[in-house]
Amino acid sequence: MDNRMEKESFSRNCYYVCMAVIGYALAGYFVLRFFHINPARLFLPCRLYERTGYYCMGCGGTRALKEFFQGHFVRSFVYHPAVDVGMGFLAVFLPSWTLHFFTRGQVRGMLIKPVYFYILAGIVIVQW
Repeated sequence: MDNRMEKESFSRNCYYVCMAVIGYALAGYFVLRFFHINPARLFLPCRLYERTGYYCMGCGGTRALKEFFQGHFVRSFVYHPAVDVGMGFLAVFLPSWTLHFFTRGQVRGMLIKPVYFYILAGIVIVQW
């Protein structure tokens, strides 16, 4: 029972962090749009790739996010599969916890398990 309480507390905190990140991302998006700043200018090139010619574990993530939000899920998966897997996880996790709060606990929120991080790390390593 105590383990379940710890997982629920951790999952609740992850929900708060995710919602804060989404809020900051939306605020940043609107600031960039208001001042007519091209977001592509803000991203620095990969230093590892510049110096060695080898891609790092995060290379392709930005392109994958761009393609994902444009609805090109296959291209996004090819650039960086962890983006699609992570977005799929968030598509289940965030609504489940939102329902949990609106129903005052009658609907249980999805619990985050360590295996999810292992799967994501495995995808990143295989993609690299």
